[in-house]
Amino acid sequence: AFEVDDDDYDWDHSRGTRVMGVGYVPDYSQAAFAAIISPEGDVTDYLRIPHLLKRKNTFRQEEKALKESDMQSITDFIRNKKPHVIAIGGESKEALMVQKDFQECVKSLVDDEQFPEIAVEIIDNELAKIYSNSIKGTHDFREYPPLLRQAISLARRIQDPLIEFSQLCTADEEILCIRYHSLQDHLYKEDLLENLYLEFINRTNEVGVDINLAVQNSLTVNLVQFICGLGTRKGLALIKVLKQTNQRLENRTQLVTACHMGPKVFINCSGFIKIDTNSLGDSTEAYVEVLDGSRVHPETYEWARKMAVDALEYDDEDANPAGALEEILESPERLKDLDLDAFAVELERQGFGNKSITLYDIRAELNSRYKDLRTSYRSTTSEELFDYLTKETPETLYVGKMVLATVAGFSHRKPQGDQLDQANPVRNDQTGLWQCPFCMQNEFPELSEVWNHFDAGECPGQATGVRLRFDNGLSGFIHIKNISDKHVKNPEERVQLGQTIHVRITKIDVERFALECSSKSSDLSDKNNEWRPRKDQYYDQDTEDRDLKTDSDKKKTEQRQQYIKRVIVHPSFHNISYAEALKMLERLDQGEVVVRPSSKGADHLTASWKVTNDVYQHIDIREEGKENVFSLGQSLWIGNEEFEDLDEIIARYITPMAAYVRDLLNYKYYKDTGGGMKDKAEEILKDEKSKNPNKIHYVMSVAKNYPGKFLLSYLPRTKCKHEYITVNPEGYRFRSQNFDSVNSLLKWFKEHFRDPIPSATPASTPRGATSASRTPFSGSPKYSNDAIQKLAQNIPSHMFNSLSQATSQTPRFGCASYDSGNAGNYVTT
Repeated sequence: AFEVDDDDYDWDHSRGTRVMGVGYVPDYSQAAFAAIISPEGDVTDYLRIPHLLKRKNTFRQEEKALKESDMQSITDFIRNKKPHVIAIGGESKEALMVQKDFQECVKSLVDDEQFPEIAVEIIDNELAKIYSNSIKGTHDFREYPPLLRQAISLARRIQDPLIEFSQLCTADEEILCIRYHSLQDHLYKEDLLENLYLEFINRTNEVGVDINLAVQNSLTVNLVQFICGLGTRKGLALIKVLKQTNQRLENRTQLVTACHMGPKVFINCSGFIKIDTNSLGDSTEAYVEVLDGSRVHPETYEWARKMAVDALEYDDEDANPAGALEEILESPERLKDLDLDAFAVELERQGFGNKSITLYDIRAELNSRYKDLRTSYRSTTSEELFDYLTKETPETLYVGKMVLATVAGFSHRKPQGDQLDQANPVRNDQTGLWQCPFCMQNEFPELSEVWNHFDAGECPGQATGVRLRFDNGLSGFIHIKNISDKHVKNPEERVQLGQTIHVRITKIDVERFALECSSKSSDLSDKNNEWRPRKDQYYDQDTEDRDLKTDSDKKKTEQRQQYIKRVIVHPSFHNISYAEALKMLERLDQGEVVVRPSSKGADHLTASWKVTNDVYQHIDIREEGKENVFSLGQSLWIGNEEFEDLDEIIARYITPMAAYVRDLLNYKYYKDTGGGMKDKAEEILKDEKSKNPNKIHYVMSVAKNYPGKFLLSYLPRTKCKHEYITVNPEGYRFRSQNFDSVNSLLKWFKEHFRDPIPSATPASTPRGATSASRTPFSGSPKYSNDAIQKLAQNIPSHMFNSLSQATSQTPRFGCASYDSGNAGNYVTT
């Protein structure tokens, strides 16, 4: 069913490597594809494999027949196309099964038809997947399905990875789709692209570019842009000129003569443009310069010829430099005897500078022209294969990581002969039933049935652990001792089949693609940080400790402020927290109110209203007569005052206060002191005093630390005084007096500002006080005559006279002795 090429296939690698690429997806309904790539990178044939993922040992005869048919097709395809190597895309864990199938096909050919061993390699398929869906991949193989394009890219990658990666270096910048590092997204796109192209330039100029091959085969044309001295624009122009003139570049000189390359560009790029002088042979009459097929720069051709002549020890008269070069290329070992250091000294004397390194490079190049200095291909290691097939990295999967897993089953250790003989079934005294000592099954009414259970082989044995399944295709296992911190006899009592549980990875077995895990509470919480990855020496532990403390304090605060959501229908009520209420009030006007649940419990509400910008007062509302926890109480209380509903509270309590606050905010002597900062108020007063010293200046400002109060600051002489004005629904309270307007308040203040401030402690002992231990009083106690008469019956006459004097006299504190400057700065209102 396959077309057998007429070419006489052999197993010689000297002219390149034939590769078979295999692409698949872990979907039984989609066919896999295999493609044969010639040494030149061309697709010579392909094979559709519809049943590759089916299993050979299946019980379904139809599936088994389909699988065997595909295996025969693969064997015939390998026999006819004779690939040197087979590359399988590492899409999933099924790649291991695919690899075994192909190895089996190869083994049958080795045994039956004396085929040489053909390596079957699993390689990373990320590049192949991107290429198959790229614009260039779609353009190159428009009629091929994506999986076949993947197979082609896999084969070409194992042939020459530099050429295959360069397929994504287009104007669409698809090379950025590849994941190089977990942190690459933190780089600017331009910086990443610049460094990627710099690496392409270094690698491309290490191996050189056969310009004639690039003209004939579009596969290598993308490398031309990375030749030093050319770049994208000049490289495409060079290819365009060679295609238009339909000529082959036979020597580097033609870059100037035929391609009209400038001298500076020629000097920069000529050493990296490779011309296959062996393929020219007798097909050209022009002189073939063998050094054009080497890394030797045209500027140093004469030195190379001189080295060849000297190595062959020709006389100057008989010397033929061209012939000497061809002869030395056939026997380069004669170059070992040259004294290159002496040659370098002579060149330096002639004014060429120190060319010692250049001379050693020329000798190395004459030993092997354009030798590929890249690292030879090696098979994928177990760790790399694990990463390819699981799509995990050491950063995403590591010992100590906590992951989710699904319980896939339970493992048991079947009892052996000696164990069965020594078995000791146990009888439950409460139920009267017997229990198997191995599987713990306890439903046997008679002891004989337990032994029949053993003899029939029905006992699965003692439970040893829990089998797990992970989303990335890995399998896992929890040993019975790691299921819980407590002793567990039967794992089925702790977890159920299909249940999703949290586990901590304790070991990664890359050979078996399996994880050993623990579900102990102590391991999951990891309070002692036994499973956390080690931090490097630059890790800022102090900052982490501060962040952890901040988070802990925040959680404690949130736990303290547990708000119960309420079912209250009112436009001002919102089920929000304290912080959310402040955010909402920021956008509202002065005097607006937000009613919210209280942290004091379900029988309290909080009314938060906006005093002014960045100043909010919070009023506690107590509820009584509640039908349930979530409803609004039938009566609402603020302090000792009762309200019927929220509308009444807003209308009678908050709205009047907001109006009184507005009057103060709009008063001509209201100043912004940063929320009632006394120092700032003093600065304002002293500044005004310096302008007008004959006047007693005063200012009012809102007190941020005491919402609902205003700071009244005044300067009677040289020292500022500060008192607080309290706003309430009836007006203003100042010095235990109530006022219904700002004007009446200030009028009273101007008349009584020299009076002692209530609750202020005098600076000195009042006149008449004889003992420092007695507390002075600033007002007369109000005793009635009736009270004195009642007391007079039980007290001596001299005390009665003292009380009589107390009703008619008031202790006097002379104004001259009142030091207003030493009066208290705070007042209780």
